[in-house]
Amino acid sequence: MPAVPQLDPQLAAVVAALRARCAPPPFSGTPDEARGRMRAAVLAARERSGLPDVQSAEDTVAAHADVRVPVRVYRPHSHRPSLPTVVFFHGGGFVLGSVELMDDIARKLCRDIEAVVVSVDYRLAPEHPFPAAHDDALAATLWALANAVALGGDPAYVAVAGESAGGNLAASSAIQVRDRGFALAGQLLIVPGVDFARDTVRLERNDGCAYPMLTPHDLREVARLYLGTAADRATDFPPSPLHCADLGDLPATVIAVAGCDPLYNEGLAYAARLQAAGIATQVLRYEDMFHPFFGFFEVSEAARRANDEICSCFAATLRACPDDTKEAEV
Repeated sequence: MPAVPQLDPQLAAVVAALRARCAPPPFSGTPDEARGRMRAAVLAARERSGLPDVQSAEDTVAAHADVRVPVRVYRPHSHRPSLPTVVFFHGGGFVLGSVELMDDIARKLCRDIEAVVVSVDYRLAPEHPFPAAHDDALAATLWALANAVALGGDPAYVAVAGESAGGNLAASSAIQVRDRGFALAGQLLIVPGVDFARDTVRLERNDGCAYPMLTPHDLREVARLYLGTAADRATDFPPSPLHCADLGDLPATVIAVAGCDPLYNEGLAYAARLQAAGIATQVLRYEDMFHPFFGFFEVSEAARRANDEICSCFAATLRACPDDTKEAEV
């Protein structure tokens, strides 16, 4: 039997503090109540640590066909003549989170990757169930591809990135734009949830592992709130990239997984399928991290090192990408 992952001590202190306050599960109560708790926690942390510095941050609208999606465009301090553009999808189980609340994560991506970052404020469930978030993600990616030069980036180097639910949206968008004849420069999938048909009962029985910050019960709530009446679509693509029949011709991929996360094996399974399809795939394993570690770089030294490594690896992936984009009408 593999060793039980031991949580990083600084992240363990966060979990202990939440338990001492009897903090409710992330998706408990009404969606508005859950969003209010998340907002209060994020803003309190931000007051203590500030925000990573970038050259500019501008709110605009990504419009494609009949879909209009609010986005925030970040530009780095950089003297490079050609910058990649990264379309970023935040986490939050398709129910929580926003561009504003993930401002620090997007800024750090922009600074550390040296890329124009388009952070997408996709519609949230349950008010906007599947396929709303997927439709918004695809529209924003197509808009970025069509407007890379105007955004300050190089049209040959447009990539997608996402955390958790956002990892699903990034992976889904990469597949869908491939099917439209485009070649992205890369995809970064951080603790991605790529299988709505996951066996949460089996995860609960895996009592050798603790899953702080995201439990199997939370995953059931995510599926219930986002899929709604489309629950029978769990094994389809979309919404489940792991069940897509063809993963060929996708961009070079970096996948980061956390040892104390119920999505750990799901991320590894997706990486294995990409590798089997001939896709250059780098897997970064952080055995002592919990699910949302990517945003905890001001709390945990180990989480900061992990975040730094992920950004460095993805920056290297984008620099190595050949200029082989295909012409297609967006």
